[in-house]
Amino acid sequence: MRIDEFQQRLRDSVLIADGAMGSLLYETVGPQRCVDELNATRAEEVFRIHMAYLEAGAHIIETNTFGANRNKLSAFGMQERVTEFNHRGVKIAREAREAARHEVLIAGSIGPLGAFRDAREATPENFHKIFREQAEALEERGVDLFVLETFGTLAELVAAIDAIRSFSQLPIVAEMTYSEDGTSFSGSRPKDTWALLHGRGVQVIGANCSVGPQDHLRILAELAVEAGQFPMSAMPNVGFPQRAGDRVIYPKSSPEYFDLFAREAVLLGARILGGCCGTTPDHIRAMVRAVQGMHPGAGSRAVAAAEAAPEAHPIAAREPESGLWRKIQAGQFVISVEIDPPKGTSIDRVLEQVQTVMASKKVDAIDVNSGPLARVGMDALTLSGALEARGIETIPHLTTRDSNLIGLQAMLLGAWTVGGVRNVLAVTGDPPSLGSSPESLGVYEVDSIGLVKVMAKLNQGLDWGGKNLGGATNFTIGVAVNPLAEDLDEELRRFYAKVEAGAHFAMTQPIFDPTHWEQFLKRMGGKSPIPVLVGLWPLSSYKQALRLHNEVPGIVIPETLLKQLEAAGGAARDHGFALARTLLDWARGARHLGIAGAYLIPPFKRYEEILDLFS
Repeated sequence: MRIDEFQQRLRDSVLIADGAMGSLLYETVGPQRCVDELNATRAEEVFRIHMAYLEAGAHIIETNTFGANRNKLSAFGMQERVTEFNHRGVKIAREAREAARHEVLIAGSIGPLGAFRDAREATPENFHKIFREQAEALEERGVDLFVLETFGTLAELVAAIDAIRSFSQLPIVAEMTYSEDGTSFSGSRPKDTWALLHGRGVQVIGANCSVGPQDHLRILAELAVEAGQFPMSAMPNVGFPQRAGDRVIYPKSSPEYFDLFAREAVLLGARILGGCCGTTPDHIRAMVRAVQGMHPGAGSRAVAAAEAAPEAHPIAAREPESGLWRKIQAGQFVISVEIDPPKGTSIDRVLEQVQTVMASKKVDAIDVNSGPLARVGMDALTLSGALEARGIETIPHLTTRDSNLIGLQAMLLGAWTVGGVRNVLAVTGDPPSLGSSPESLGVYEVDSIGLVKVMAKLNQGLDWGGKNLGGATNFTIGVAVNPLAEDLDEELRRFYAKVEAGAHFAMTQPIFDPTHWEQFLKRMGGKSPIPVLVGLWPLSSYKQALRLHNEVPGIVIPETLLKQLEAAGGAARDHGFALARTLLDWARGARHLGIAGAYLIPPFKRYEEILDLFS
């Protein structure tokens, strides 16, 4: 369909799209590993749902291809079936159109890419490639337009639009998803969406999913203030779902409720209306009846018909308040000692060792590992809370491997308020395949960059969705950096992204030669954007060094050092500790190299032995 033809239709009438596909398939065929796969395995069920919406009067039906992109399909080992599932999805929709009694447009449904199992693949170039692959398959099979829906971040939505516009001139409907307070997953509001999208070759801007009709009206009201006469779309959920056993139950919003919604939405300027999760052909039928005889071009918009959701007001950025940060800012060389949480239920031995270390007055903080190498151990935030209660400052590591965004925020709020934790090191975390439970699946809704953004929002008194919390944390946010990464360009890109997201300090992977840091610093232009704690690991034996070098990701031990430890034989521990003392002395004098301190890794969890470095 030509863009000018599509725009003329929007000037002449209100188009009603279909409602939920996924939730109806769930009710019809039960839980599925991949809804898009049903285009190949249960095509008749998909066809029946299309027909039910067409019989209800829908003018637009969307292909069952919301998640049919390479990244999402890779989670099921079906990444090579992108073209097949998208082609089949369009074919089913076209068969339904041929059976319809009225003219129907087919919209190619494209959703966000989802979390990447390898964060290094989440690049703008890869986004463009993946979106284009899916869009090309949809257009090749004959869609009339594209609907980009349920996007939580503007950057990803822009990537999808740009990918389509790199080859296609079909109309685009671009929809963000917002929370009940009118903010997206990344914190943007409808006015931000308009500012970024209205000049990018899209024909309709709107919202879908997440919230029900009343919240959608408020979102439309805010968007209408910016958009003027530009066409808008709205496809709300029926409301908030609940889980009952293994089923997801949606509220019984009446068709009459959607009738009222449709009338108000058209007055606000909506030109495409439809439904998302939980909506049925009955809701679509009610909206079709509601808009009959309405002329969208007549009169001015009733922008005041719905009250826009109030904006959240972030707390201004503040200087972190932790003792560790105050020392760094005062120019003191800080030292932390890394510990691993115990595997069992007792912390007595850990407390005894840590108290001995802290009694030396040589150490400023204890950083607590989080499931190193994906092995089960006590939660780092919980153990840190126990140490904080005894007056010991901590830097717990927090990985995005084990919890979703809701869980991560909940844990951080508890660690701040109840545990007294003031510093956190954000890490993506080793994949479960490395650990003692390789059959487990990592969560990884965000990577370490995303986790920094989460903490930065909490420091502003906002949750990830931009909603006011009624109070703010003030974490000192740490991040990891590896001067010896295989891909240094990518490591630098991610490091700068962490800094931009709100990181305050960095901790390096253990290094065993000062030149490793100095060479990395040169790649940064000679200056680190944030203070750095360099990692130092006193080696105890040649075999230990050999294992670390060959088996532990991110650790590189120079060949000369390996040979020295091998030649030292029984005196290898003395040699390893002597080198660590030399490196510690170097770090103390390397303030000009951005080094603000060091964190020390005791051998074999014998934490008291780290004190030998100060003798």
